[in-house]
Amino acid sequence: MIMSSFIADLRYALRLLRQSPGFTLIAICALALGIGANTAIFSTVSAVILRPLPYPDPDRVVMVFEDAASIGFAHNTPAPANFFDWRDQNHSFIDMAATRSRTRAVTGDGAAEQLAGFAATPNFFSVLDVRPIIGRTFTDSEDRDDAHVAVISYGLWQRRYAGAPAILNRTILLDGANYQVIGVMSRDFVFRDRRRDFFIPIHVTPQFRGNRDSHYLSVVARLKPGVTIKQASDDMLAIANHLKQLYPNSNRYTGAAVVPIKEDVLGRTRTALIVLMSAAGFVLLIACANLASLLLARAVARKRELAVRAALGAGRGRLVRQMITEGTLLSVLGGAAGLVLSLAGMRILAALVPEGLPLSAQPQVDPLMLLFTLALSLLTGLLFSIVPAFQAARASVNEALKQGGRSGADVRSRATRDALVVFEVAAALVLLTGAGLMIQTMAKLRGVDLGFRSDHLLTLRTALGPKYRDNARALDYQRRVLEQAAALPGVQATAFGSTLPFQSIGNTQGYLIEGLARDPAFSPDALNRSGSWNYLQTLGVKLTEGRLFNGSETAASQPVMIINETFARHYWPKQSALGHRISVDWPTPKWRTVIGVVADVQERGYDLWMKPGFYLPSSQDVYGSSNSDFLIVRASGDPLALAPAIRRIVASVDSEVPVSDVQTMDDIIDLAVSDRHQLMILLGAFAALALLLASVGLYGVLAYTVTQRSREIGLRMALGASGNSVTALFVRQGLTLTGTGLVIGTAASFAATRSLKSALYGVTGTNPTTLAGVAAALTMVALIACFIPARRASRVDPIVVLREE
Repeated sequence: MIMSSFIADLRYALRLLRQSPGFTLIAICALALGIGANTAIFSTVSAVILRPLPYPDPDRVVMVFEDAASIGFAHNTPAPANFFDWRDQNHSFIDMAATRSRTRAVTGDGAAEQLAGFAATPNFFSVLDVRPIIGRTFTDSEDRDDAHVAVISYGLWQRRYAGAPAILNRTILLDGANYQVIGVMSRDFVFRDRRRDFFIPIHVTPQFRGNRDSHYLSVVARLKPGVTIKQASDDMLAIANHLKQLYPNSNRYTGAAVVPIKEDVLGRTRTALIVLMSAAGFVLLIACANLASLLLARAVARKRELAVRAALGAGRGRLVRQMITEGTLLSVLGGAAGLVLSLAGMRILAALVPEGLPLSAQPQVDPLMLLFTLALSLLTGLLFSIVPAFQAARASVNEALKQGGRSGADVRSRATRDALVVFEVAAALVLLTGAGLMIQTMAKLRGVDLGFRSDHLLTLRTALGPKYRDNARALDYQRRVLEQAAALPGVQATAFGSTLPFQSIGNTQGYLIEGLARDPAFSPDALNRSGSWNYLQTLGVKLTEGRLFNGSETAASQPVMIINETFARHYWPKQSALGHRISVDWPTPKWRTVIGVVADVQERGYDLWMKPGFYLPSSQDVYGSSNSDFLIVRASGDPLALAPAIRRIVASVDSEVPVSDVQTMDDIIDLAVSDRHQLMILLGAFAALALLLASVGLYGVLAYTVTQRSREIGLRMALGASGNSVTALFVRQGLTLTGTGLVIGTAASFAATRSLKSALYGVTGTNPTTLAGVAAALTMVALIACFIPARRASRVDPIVVLREE
């Protein structure tokens, strides 16, 4: 009985939808966009946030950082000595392990390839509680003896060695040294960066264990059962405070921070996904409000039909069920279309998946996603049909059957539709404000003076192995590469450098200034950059005082350096920095004369403050030219077009030097803002859709009101009202609804934009310019949406209307 009744309702709903193809198409499109966007984002959230990391009990795995927030490093990489003290003194962790980044060139069994990996303490794998799929991990004795053993990633095993089982105990060449492969990790294993291809012993020496001045470790730990993050943080803070008392020179500003590894991996991605899910939810709610408004209008138009059915014995429950069936059918059809659209959305959102998650953490079609789509479709159908259904069912049968009769249901319906329009405007304002803030953020970022010319720069890495530790040999290699590269057509300048702008937030070095007493409680550091003599010229860094390197700097000549403006202003704010001497060499100071001051370069990206920095010529760098392995080429045309020729030159000079990270400088800068750019594009798309839906909703309400009030309009005009006054009447009604929505939306946007705080740059969430601009734009669109039906109302012929009445 129930099933047959449901089938009858479904058939009737299908007949009604076929009779209104325009309404049906609009409804399905609106729902497809809303449901599709929510499904795509849910799939991404499920893959990125909800899916656990590939370790047993991942919620108990944490990262431990040095908390040096007072000097700008809230999550600083720990010094080795601090790590060992933490490990020995804590009461919160089963164990703690440390890694440091390492790069190696793999050669001898194919083309040279630059690999990134980790040197790790032997307990690293046991802290994560993971094991290789074949082989084993290294032991304490292998770490002590600096044994050349390696555990490699599944990706490297497949990519370079075709997944051969014989990889175990095979010898491979890393930077020219023989390493025995003792294990292969699983496909899904990842630790903070899925691009890492090998793990080797870190080799703990007495010097390494006692180092408190160099900060480069990544420390991971596993909580004891029952220990919370708060308890572990308090424990680590107590240890850090104790170390401050024991070692004031090195640990004066050093605390400790305990962060769940999932939180560390996700970074700003969690915020971006939450913001996008909220935006998609708003769009869906606006679509539901629009459809509810349309269904209310249809319900009023169908009141005689519903009254007849009620008079023939249909109860209110049956009428409500019929209209909910119609709404649910629409939402299911919209959900099916949305599922197709979500496939495209998932491909776009895949760019938001952090590098610290395994490749399997990609948005994909799975049973959970399908269940979510179905549940959302049913909920949506109920959401936009329940109010119209109950209002229609409550209508008076006697009033509805009177020709031209008007009932309180019409008034209630109009009030409900007005409320829905106010909600749509408010929600659209919130989304437009978020999109406006992100647009302003990107404009501010693009307007930042980088301190160099990023255009037409090709960059690539040529990691020099141990055979180039001799500085003279490394200089000769670089000279040959630069000479051949400079001879290529379209090349304007070439240079080698130790790092690139936007590539490293660290690489700092302590220093002494001649004639300035050293503060024993504070060890200043500055950004340390070195390169060939024309490194700064090739980057296009602006000289503000003195001169740049000119090639006359040799190991035998007077040591020199160039500093940035921040360094010069800090120590010599009212005088020239030229001629002053600085030492960056340990343990015996070697005084270097400042010969030039250059503009501040955004070495550390956009989000960190400017640090003092200095530049050294590779020929006089204490670390040698092998440290300057980034090749920079300034082109007159497309820099990427030069990449094949540059690769051939590097291979011709030394075929064992791998080339990696081939990209333009503009690409590097774009990558630094890619998360913000992606968020801006998606928020902008949702905001535009919300604006369209809100304007359509406002237009629909006013158009229907004009139809419902045609008799009143006719009477007004028959009594002498002008067309302009009638137009103004309906425009005023529309703008009143818009204004109410703007007020509510402004208040809501103050709360909603707080979630964007970490993504904003140079603008606040309560920026009045953005709010004013968005409100003005929304008002203009609303004015256009109001004017069309209002103008139509002014053209009503009173004679025709009164004759019909």
